[in-house]
Amino acid sequence: MAMNVQHSHLQKVSNRDRFYSPDILPLLQTVLADLADIDVAYEKNLEAIKHSEADEGRKSDMIASLWHQHRERRAPYIQELMTLRERIDATFS
Repeated sequence: MAMNVQHSHLQKVSNRDRFYSPDILPLLQTVLADLADIDVAYEKNLEAIKHSEADEGRKSDMIASLWHQHRERRAPYIQELMTLRERIDATFS
């Protein structure tokens, strides 16, 4: 059964009506995807450490090291998010 659905309430935004640079959204999506990838890799490695046969002291050391590496890997992406946020805020102020 075919249905005729109209989306008259959805309007295409012309380049003239944009409030922000069109490169912001793709950059934001890329940074968020990269952060998600980093977080998934961290969780996977964390689970591997937790289920390893290492003694608890060694596991704690490995987890602490992993956490430090994780934060270092995320830092430039967090900085990029902050920069994008400043651009967005500047656009709407």
